[in-house]
Amino acid sequence: CGGRRLSRTHRERAGYLRVDSNGPVSEVPAAERADPGDPLHVAAPFSGVVTITVGVGDEIEPGGTVATIEAMKMEAAITSPGGGTVDRIAINTVGQVEAGDLIVALT
Repeated sequence: CGGRRLSRTHRERAGYLRVDSNGPVSEVPAAERADPGDPLHVAAPFSGVVTITVGVGDEIEPGGTVATIEAMKMEAAITSPGGGTVDRIAINTVGQVEAGDLIVALT
């Protein structure tokens, strides 16, 4: 490793990913986690690449598709457990997520 020290903080709930390699420090917002008890939070069911298929203000029926997720060459729909209006999209239009990451928040 050439005498360089690497330290990192991974997935702090409301924090940042911090990488320190004896040089400049880079801080990137950590992924927001969905509240499993909140039916207005739509979470990633597993790790993969998510593509958002809704926009802020869209009306979603219970069981309606809000995004697709691809992992290991398989694609699946991410559906809303309850109905509502899309209040916030918590990730980029296309992005890598981990299981439990917040995808969409409804009102």
